[in-house]
Amino acid sequence: MNYQESLKILELINKTKRVLINCHYKPDPDGIGSALAIYLALKKIRDFEIELICPSKLPESLSYLPNFEKIKQVNYSEFDFSKYDLWVIPDAANWWQISGILDFNPPKIDVINIDHHETNEIGFENSIISKGLSSASELIFNVFEDWNLEINKDIAMCILSGIIGDTGVFRYTNVTSRTLEIGSRLMNLGADKNMIVAKTYGSIPFNEMKFWGRILDLMQLEKDYNFVWVAISLEEYEKYGRPVEAKSASASNFASIVDRTNFGIIIVEEKKDFVTCSFRSRGSFDISQIAQELGGGGHKEAAGARIVGLPFEKAVDKVLEVARKYAKKTN
Repeated sequence: MNYQESLKILELINKTKRVLINCHYKPDPDGIGSALAIYLALKKIRDFEIELICPSKLPESLSYLPNFEKIKQVNYSEFDFSKYDLWVIPDAANWWQISGILDFNPPKIDVINIDHHETNEIGFENSIISKGLSSASELIFNVFEDWNLEINKDIAMCILSGIIGDTGVFRYTNVTSRTLEIGSRLMNLGADKNMIVAKTYGSIPFNEMKFWGRILDLMQLEKDYNFVWVAISLEEYEKYGRPVEAKSASASNFASIVDRTNFGIIIVEEKKDFVTCSFRSRGSFDISQIAQELGGGGHKEAAGARIVGLPFEKAVDKVLEVARKYAKKTN
């Protein structure tokens, strides 16, 4: 048994008739892969009434996943949660990440939270939180193993997509021999690793590639604090067509690879007085502490935050002030 809570959660699921499954705000491969894996697993258990919802636009790069088209983009402030008995929330550590709403008022229905973020703050009774695990998808594989659930090709595709997405194709330090073993088992079950990698990392829209070039052009090195950073204004962001996935992708591709640095930050003004940040560590530096002080969260090597209510320049100054404080501690 991987988790003592697994059977209790299965018992709760089996008492349910109408299930809601969440894809978090601005979903990544792990967010979508884990949600779809749960959807397919519940369909194997029995005939539930299931709805898949997401508060923001879905990345087309993941449209190859089975049942991707069943995920509905909805406004959480208007959605009627009362129709459902249970809300399953994978890969989310707080209500902002779940809903994309700063003052979201959670509905009064049973919730299951399945998550791996070090900064998880939801704290529901019916949860499985394995902090520091490679991905929510790896966690879900372990849960399915506890349930003795037979994993078919479609479920394997969803889980492997999530693991590959959250580990940067198995290159982060939270990848263990168990992660690799699971990846191998999923491939043996029919998951197409090469296609997942090509879709996730090898199919970049042209405007996003141009945006990456602008990020590299504007990148600055903080020599005294051993990190790099980029700040993209709303004007620049709109000039390149507001590429939704570009911030996170460029952070993973560039912010964490500069020699003799500990981490990198990509800052984007997505709308007036609303700035989001992606942090990436080179491995030994815990970037989640910076994100958490700024009101965000995440993992040791990858985290995010948002600054609301400040003009662009002041928001950038605030991010850099906190980053320098923690960077200085490591010198």
